[in-house]
Amino acid sequence: MNSTYRYNPEDYEGVLGLADDLSEFYRLYEQCRGDRTRDSLFALKNHWESLFFTIKHREAEGFLSPVFASEAMGYLEELVNDEF
Repeated sequence: MNSTYRYNPEDYEGVLGLADDLSEFYRLYEQCRGDRTRDSLFALKNHWESLFFTIKHREAEGFLSPVFASEAMGYLEELVNDEF
């Protein structure tokens, strides 16, 4: 995984599902950058939706601050939309 991402999955190991979802998102993002097919883009966008709800749920449960959740979702959405 590219280490230049703003949100390192290892930093969120204690937040239910977030570390795994971030890792998978970055893996799919890198795959999509290397293989710009409809299938890879669909997989990335589909996982982005899952990650979005993971972040929203952890925010609602009090594990993530609203500011962090908003900033993280904005950053990750930019990755999806800016590249493709």
